[in-house]
Amino acid sequence: MKIGYVSTYLPQQCGIATYTDYLIHGIRKVDPTLEIKIIAEQGASPVKMDKFEVIPCWDRSENYVKPIVSNTGAVDVVHIQHEYSIYKFDERLPSVLQTLRADTKKIITIHCVRPAQFSERGATDEDFAARIARLADEVVVHVPAQEAILTRLAVPPKRIHVIPHGTELSDQDKGNSRKRLGLPLDAKILLMFGFIKRHKNVHIVLDALVEILRKLADVHLFIAGGLAPNASKTDRDYLEFVDKRIEELNLQENVIYPKEFFPNEDVPYLLRASDIVLFPYYEEDRSASGSFHLAIGAKRPTIASRIPKFEELRNICDDLLVLPFNSSGIAGIAVRIFEDREFRRYVVNRIEEYRNLTSWQAVARQHLELYKEK
Repeated sequence: MKIGYVSTYLPQQCGIATYTDYLIHGIRKVDPTLEIKIIAEQGASPVKMDKFEVIPCWDRSENYVKPIVSNTGAVDVVHIQHEYSIYKFDERLPSVLQTLRADTKKIITIHCVRPAQFSERGATDEDFAARIARLADEVVVHVPAQEAILTRLAVPPKRIHVIPHGTELSDQDKGNSRKRLGLPLDAKILLMFGFIKRHKNVHIVLDALVEILRKLADVHLFIAGGLAPNASKTDRDYLEFVDKRIEELNLQENVIYPKEFFPNEDVPYLLRASDIVLFPYYEEDRSASGSFHLAIGAKRPTIASRIPKFEELRNICDDLLVLPFNSSGIAGIAVRIFEDREFRRYVVNRIEEYRNLTSWQAVARQHLELYKEK
């Protein structure tokens, strides 16, 4: 069997590129006999190996229909990794799906579904997602909330498959990870990582840190990230606001904030160096979080907002979810994780179970079943 993936790919700094790379590595471990071809956006590195090739051949700013379709010859399955910002909302992606050979199985993973009431484009986002879903033979989504929207929009339920986002397992030594990153060896460390954006609510965590320090000593917040290369003025203003807030709350000694990008190879060390990973985000997209899966892959307790993006955390421990903007709730959970050994042990054991259940190899097996279905 030969599978063609239409996606961004490494070394592009793109979450979909990283996702596709993890998925393909999982699939190749489960079934090394498969032939894999990545029909990649320009910016990926070309690769030609036995049973594996990467062909950068299309550009999101141009008409990509012909270069994508022309590279699907002899492919049994075409699997498109969809995200709104990559493919936009015009006729090109529907044309790709309509132009592929009739005997080619068409699968699309829709990584995000944005409900009409939360989009500046109104119904465009969800209607487009439904349209491309109806043109595919099979549709992969990551969370039930996505499935519910597509079902409401008349996508046949038998075509929709909820397959969780995969989890990369990492077990680096905590002490060595802290030495590598220059972090205090014996402190309690809370981690936020990734690009600084307003919806991630760093300022809420600063308020929570003030409360935590009233009960516990030697606690540090490590903000491992900086502005994105294409950061908006809103995000730049927010970074300045965070700087000022750290000073206003006298947290300079307790916040580690290098304001720099950490490459993918550093992420396992960031996570394993921490004690708790925080996701106090506020957004209405129906999607899974790759960052969340990296955190549980490192077997780290996480605290997250009770929003659709982190609904999976209920499968580990519902007590780790907190209403958006609830700094006192974040503080209370963090203190309990540090002080209540039985609670922490329960959480870590549940994380171990869930990270194995959603490992990339486990997720790869679910994809392979879908590829082979008649």
